[in-house]
Amino acid sequence: MKSKVLLIGLMLGLAVGFVGSICAEPVEAGFGKIKLTGLMQIWYQNDNGATPFDTFRLRRAEIKLSGEIKPDVSWAVMIDPAQQREDLTRKSPLQDFVITLKPRKECSIDFGQYKTPFGMEGLESSAKLDFIERSALASQFKWTDYRDVGFTVKGDHKLNDVKIQPTIGVFNGKGQNNLDENNPMDIALRLVVKPIESLHLGVANYNGKTGATETSNFRTGVEAKFVKDPGSIYGEYATGKSSGKDKNTYYATAAYKFLKSYQAALRYDYLDPDTDTKDDAKTETTAGLNYFIENQNAKVQLNYVVRGEEGTSLDDDVVRINLQISY
Repeated sequence: MKSKVLLIGLMLGLAVGFVGSICAEPVEAGFGKIKLTGLMQIWYQNDNGATPFDTFRLRRAEIKLSGEIKPDVSWAVMIDPAQQREDLTRKSPLQDFVITLKPRKECSIDFGQYKTPFGMEGLESSAKLDFIERSALASQFKWTDYRDVGFTVKGDHKLNDVKIQPTIGVFNGKGQNNLDENNPMDIALRLVVKPIESLHLGVANYNGKTGATETSNFRTGVEAKFVKDPGSIYGEYATGKSSGKDKNTYYATAAYKFLKSYQAALRYDYLDPDTDTKDDAKTETTAGLNYFIENQNAKVQLNYVVRGEEGTSLDDDVVRINLQISY
């Protein structure tokens, strides 16, 4: 496995060596301002616990159009054809469909399909992640980085020098590209406070019902992040119930940039998929190295994931490599 990973890493290193400086310019056309952006990611993954365990993966092929009709009316549509391979149950590549109204400077209202307001890492752009894969909160529990159809009211206030950003959303609760299957709507609440520019503190709650049987689907989470260049530390904790099981998870991350174009990152991730079941908790310790060819617009990431099991130990460590272009 190691020789194969080293060979692929060498090939990527040679490829990016020929990449010159990259400049992203907005494309404008039609009525008002229209911008074209996108994200391309190709992964190599060697996962002893997966089938196939050794594969290349077209992880993302996002194409996004956004624009303004006027300063207080904007829109965005984003598709990702790669997601229909990632999830074979999906019938549409549509990711985001957002119409935004801004009745006041400190208030905006989103209508459509987009990420529900829960969590911190899950709401971050996939192009800006410190690691190739998100934490278990998103990648396994699907409690964040989760899209649904509904509307959201967002505030952006300032009390003295403290930023206060409340959010409330109402959603179908069935996920993206789906109609609701029950009478009650799902409610999402989130509050972010920034006492100083470098400190982010937040709390969120999601409460809803799933399917025609109205199975309980709720969670509560807290989040914190401190950034002081060239380093950052952050983490989240969440507990709740989904698929009829009580669950909890948390992670902690430290990242540090060096030599202008490099970043080292370390994350410890814990998840318990059923708190009523003994010895089913898991851990993932991820060590990462990022090389920025042109900031987040062109970069290479290398991750090694050491997995741990509370019960029977498995040989299921993971190596991931990501080559990314964001325009």
